[in-house]
Amino acid sequence: GIDMLPENKWASCPDLTLKLFSLGAEAEGFLGHQSKMERYCNEVLSQKSISTLRKKDAYMSSIHSMAHAELRYEDAIDVSLDVLKSLGIRLPRGDIPCLAQAMVSLRRTVRMIKKTPVEVIDSLPVMTDPLKLATTEFIGNLGAIAFLSGKRKFALLAMLLDTRQVQTTLSHGLYHSSASSLAVLAMLTLSVLGDVDTALCIGEYALKMQEKIESEVEKARTTFILYNIIFPHVKTLQSSLKPYLEGYQSGMRTGNKTYAMWCLSTHSVLIPYMTGKPLKSIEEQCQVCVSQMTELKEEEQSTCTRIVWQLCLNLMGLSDNTVEFVGKAMNENNFAGSHFSRTFLLVAKSIAYNLFVEYELGANQGIEKGLERFFKVKGGIFVTMMFMYHQALSLYAAARNNKKKKGEYRTQANHIRKKLISSLKSGNPNIIHYVSLLNAENAAVESKKNQQEHAIKLYKSAIITSARGGYAMDAGLAHERFADFLLNKIGDTQEAKYHIEEAICCYNGWGAMGKVNHLRDHYQEILTGLSAY
Repeated sequence: GIDMLPENKWASCPDLTLKLFSLGAEAEGFLGHQSKMERYCNEVLSQKSISTLRKKDAYMSSIHSMAHAELRYEDAIDVSLDVLKSLGIRLPRGDIPCLAQAMVSLRRTVRMIKKTPVEVIDSLPVMTDPLKLATTEFIGNLGAIAFLSGKRKFALLAMLLDTRQVQTTLSHGLYHSSASSLAVLAMLTLSVLGDVDTALCIGEYALKMQEKIESEVEKARTTFILYNIIFPHVKTLQSSLKPYLEGYQSGMRTGNKTYAMWCLSTHSVLIPYMTGKPLKSIEEQCQVCVSQMTELKEEEQSTCTRIVWQLCLNLMGLSDNTVEFVGKAMNENNFAGSHFSRTFLLVAKSIAYNLFVEYELGANQGIEKGLERFFKVKGGIFVTMMFMYHQALSLYAAARNNKKKKGEYRTQANHIRKKLISSLKSGNPNIIHYVSLLNAENAAVESKKNQQEHAIKLYKSAIITSARGGYAMDAGLAHERFADFLLNKIGDTQEAKYHIEEAICCYNGWGAMGKVNHLRDHYQEILTGLSAY
């Protein structure tokens, strides 16, 4: 179509030319053809006779590429703020005013939602004003980018933007991202205000609203936020597999490839890993997902999936390393990821440190300052539960092995354990096996001879809880930690040998031959009957 346009196309047929170039930019951007996308965008954006409003689609393609293909979050934010300014929307760029405005706006918006009857929300009209529709699209996109940037001032900006979006829905009616902005409000209600019940209520509103909206362009984002951050507090991870698959399919249909890829990685990699599915199938899915993410130039998702892929390779014994993430999937020595993906790497390494008995390293693993909001029980992504579990296990193990730091390590471990217990008591169905083993570890740290029976009962309960839930790796960990307790606290070599063998059986069934070989080497004398214990 572009090739058929006359030479003076912008003068003779500007509307058709604009539509073709904007569509071309969007299509090439979706396919990951960056140079073609940029050429089409530049052609549109250089036309001084065309208003900013009419250049919306070209701006959106360009901003999306900056943020998600090149990970230039700050540049994408600056361009978005400039565009919004030209459309009459002024937003704060500094830290302090943004914090004050954001907190006031969040509390006000949550009150508005709680006071608005369900029937009013159900009967909201559809927004039709072109300028309002354009500004809401820019604001919604800017909020998502600001959240992923990992910087505090941009996180506050994201909070302010989302509350404005929700207020716009209540005042002017539904638009394509009304449901996703409500989902973000649910997340903020949980992470900032700590109100689980209200967050769940707003999340359910968001699901119903998504069903009402004719456009499903934001369905993938709505699904990802709700099932990644809100619903894991009350629903099993397995129950979210279907919604994630639908979110992926919807995102691919509508061009929302960013959240389509997040839904894909969660559905095919993260949930299978956390629920104990065989490592071989997860490793294969990692390869498939990374291939598609790379082709679509979704670098953040590709990087995070590569991290899990390398963890799987290390556990399977298909890498020369155990706790070093260097191999077929990635090389941490030349890792240049974003703030978020660097923190995701720390999460994966905390798992490796714990499983490969580098407890001191795991105990001292810390989250990068400013990114704690992604990795906390209330309002963080659901893998936080797994990260905290493994870090607490490393802390308890380090407390048993390091007398000088015993009190410090145990205090930190108990702090994490209590957070998980609180979440369990609030109805979280995904962490009972985590809490069970951490309770045993806590009892083991200080158990005296007259308290050892209590620790033994807790370990046995932890083994049963993990095994019944189908969590092969966690059952293996429970057997392994129990064996360590039996050897070093009680001196029962025969019983310890039995649990080491059971741990090997669990890890073998999971497909973690690297871990199996590590255990056999670590306990060689016990397993061969040559132990001096």
